[in-house]
Amino acid sequence: MSTFQVDLRGMVDLLSRNLYSGPRVYVRELLQNCVDAISARRELDPQAPARISFTIEGNTLTCADTGIGLTEQEAGTLLSTIGASSKRDELGLARSDFLGQFGIGLLSCFMVSPEIDVRSRSAKDPNAPTVHWQGHTDGTYSVDVLDAVDPGVLRQSGTVITLHALPGEVWMEPDTVRSLIDEFGSLLPVEIEVRSQGRTTHHGNAKAPWELPREQQVRWCRENLGFNPSEILEIEIPGSGLHGLVAINPDGVSTNDSRHTVYVKRMLVSRSAQGLAPKWAYFARVVADADYLRLTASREQLADDDLLHDTANAVGTGIRTWLERLAKHAPGTFNEFVASHAVGLRSVALTDDYMLDLVSKYVPYQTTLGPRTLVELAEMDKPVRYTRSVDQYRALADVAASQELVLVNAGYAYEDEVLGAFMRNQTVSGNSVNISLVDPGDLLDAFQNASPAEEAEALDLMLVAARAINPADCEVVLRRFEPATMPALYLPDPDLAERQVAKTARENADSIWQELLGVTDPFANSRPPRLVLNRANSLVARLVAVGSNEKIASQVLRGLYVQCLLAGRQPLGPKERAWAAQALGALLDMALQG
Repeated sequence: MSTFQVDLRGMVDLLSRNLYSGPRVYVRELLQNCVDAISARRELDPQAPARISFTIEGNTLTCADTGIGLTEQEAGTLLSTIGASSKRDELGLARSDFLGQFGIGLLSCFMVSPEIDVRSRSAKDPNAPTVHWQGHTDGTYSVDVLDAVDPGVLRQSGTVITLHALPGEVWMEPDTVRSLIDEFGSLLPVEIEVRSQGRTTHHGNAKAPWELPREQQVRWCRENLGFNPSEILEIEIPGSGLHGLVAINPDGVSTNDSRHTVYVKRMLVSRSAQGLAPKWAYFARVVADADYLRLTASREQLADDDLLHDTANAVGTGIRTWLERLAKHAPGTFNEFVASHAVGLRSVALTDDYMLDLVSKYVPYQTTLGPRTLVELAEMDKPVRYTRSVDQYRALADVAASQELVLVNAGYAYEDEVLGAFMRNQTVSGNSVNISLVDPGDLLDAFQNASPAEEAEALDLMLVAARAINPADCEVVLRRFEPATMPALYLPDPDLAERQVAKTARENADSIWQELLGVTDPFANSRPPRLVLNRANSLVARLVAVGSNEKIASQVLRGLYVQCLLAGRQPLGPKERAWAAQALGALLDMALQG
C-alpha cells in the first residue's frame, strides 16, 4: 500500500504563514506558551513565581518564563507534533486553564526566525536536566539533554526560547516588541519585563476596561472604539465564563459593523471578533474576557459553536432588558436612541421578530396626524393608507388630511418593507389591521364633482388643457376639494414603474396589435397621472374665466403642472424644463414692465 509523501518544510511554511494573519502574532504565541507553563507550574506550587522576560540583543530575541518546563519526552511530543490534542490530554495540558497549543503556537515564530531554539527544565523533578530542542523551517528538529557543565544549562525551572530575526525584518526591534506585548498581554496577571540596550520596561497586570471607574471606561471607549458610549452595561455570563461590558454606540452605524473586543484568560484574541452579540444588536460593542469560549486554530477569532451562540443570546437578553427599561423609565433618552438608529433598527427588524416588535412599538412613521408608530396606526378606527415614496406623500398629504384619511409616509429606507412585515406578522400586529397602500384614484373619486354649470363654463379651458399638456403624459380634470388654498394637485400612478413599462410597451406595440391580431392595444387603458384643478380655488376660478385665451391659459396650466411636479419632487423632462423657463421668463417680464 502506498502512503502520501509529506513535504515537512512545505507543511511548516504553510501553517506558519497561512494559519496566522501576520508575523506580529508571534509575540502573542510566545506569551501564551509562557502563561500556560506558569499556570501549569502553579498547580504544583501555588507560590511559584510568575515572570516572563524578553531580552533583545542585536538581531536575537530571548523569551524566558518561570513555568513548569518540559522533560525530554514532553519536548519531543509537544514541540514537534502539530495539532496532536490527544498528546496534550495525556500530559494534562488540554484543560480550560491553558490558553494555547504548544506546538502550533511555536510555528508562528518561523515567520520571523529561520530556527527556534528551546531550552527547558521541568519543575516536576528537582534534579531534572535541561532539555535542548531546536527546530528548523525545513521541518527537521533535534532534542537532546545538556550536560551539567554546558553554558546553556538552566539553573531554575522554566523555559527559554531564542529566535534570530530574518534579514530586513522589524518584528524583533525593541519598540515593536514592547508595543505588541502591550497590545496582546497588558492584562495578563504576570510580570513581563523587556530588556534592551540597557533599558528595562515592565508590562502586564493592567486593569481591564470593565475594572475601571465609569469615567475611565468612557475614555477607554473613546480612544479604542472611536465613540463616546451613551450607555455602558455590565455583563456576566457564567456558562461561558464571560465578564465585561457592552458599550452602546449613540450614533447611527452600519448593521454589518459588529466588531467586538474579546480576551481569553486576559489575553487579547481580537478587536474585531464576530458573533458575541445578536445581529440585531449592531449598535452594541462587547468588550469582555471569557474563560471557556473556544478559539479557532489561529486563536485570532472565536470558534463558531453552540457555546458562542448561547453566549450571544445571553448578551442579547441583557441588551433587551436595558432597552425595555430605558423605554419605560427614560422615554426621552430612548427616543433619542431610536431616532439615531431608526434606519438600522428597521433593517434588522426584517429578519428578527424581537426587533420587529420593538420597531412597531417605538419607531414612529411620518403621518398626517404627526409621528405615529405602527402599533398606534393599527389601533385606529379610521382608514389608514400609506405611500411608498416621500414625494407621493408630500403630494397627497394635504388632500388626504382634508378627507380625514390618515396617510402614512413609508418612503424612507426599509419603512415599506417593515410595514409589510408588520401586517404579515399577526403576533405583532394583531388580527385586523386596516392599513393598505394608497390609491390616488380613490382620493380623486372622493372629490366633489364640479357643478354642471361650472363644467360648462370650463369647457374651453379643458379643450385648451388637452392641447397644452399631452393627455398621454397627464390627464387634466376639474374637481372641488379641500383645502381650497391648493390650486392643483398632481396624482401620480400608484405604481410608476409599472406605468412606465406599460407606456413603453404601448409605444412599441400600437400598430402591431391592430395589424396582427385585429384587437385594440391591451395597454391602452393604463391610467396616466392626473393634474386635478381645484374649482374651489380662486386662481383656478380666474383661469376658467380666461379659458378661451389659449395663450394665457396654456401658459398658466403648464406653470401649475410644473409647480406640482416640483412640489412632489417628480423628475422634469426637457419639455417640462422648457415650460418652467417660459413661466419664469414671463414673471420676470411682468416684473420689469410693472
